[in-house]
Amino acid sequence: MEKEYGCTNTPRQLSINLPQTYTVVRSQAEFDQQVAGDCHPQVDFTKYDLVIGNAGSSSGSSTITYAYQRECETGKSILKVVFKAGMTNDAPILTYHALVPKLAPQETVLVEVEMKAN
Repeated sequence: MEKEYGCTNTPRQLSINLPQTYTVVRSQAEFDQQVAGDCHPQVDFTKYDLVIGNAGSSSGSSTITYAYQRECETGKSILKVVFKAGMTNDAPILTYHALVPKLAPQETVLVEVEMKAN
């Protein structure tokens, strides 16, 4: 969202009302209804879907990295989310999100979340 649409500090500015899980947002209407925050661009949902979720943490996060891949053998899409722990515990619930290439209507993404200590 930051690179593609010019939003800033989206891990702290975007949120979704979910327990510690994720969802795939597939349209602008779903985005407008489910995602809260200061940056609400018109996302090109003909090209992208938005994977967004929450993860619990005992500390805040200083960085988030993402890796998206499709397994050749199974065809499954996997989004790996790695949080690097911060020095404070200011955000016990961390929001992550990534634009991924448009998925087929029934296709899902497996999200793997990892918390790394400093």
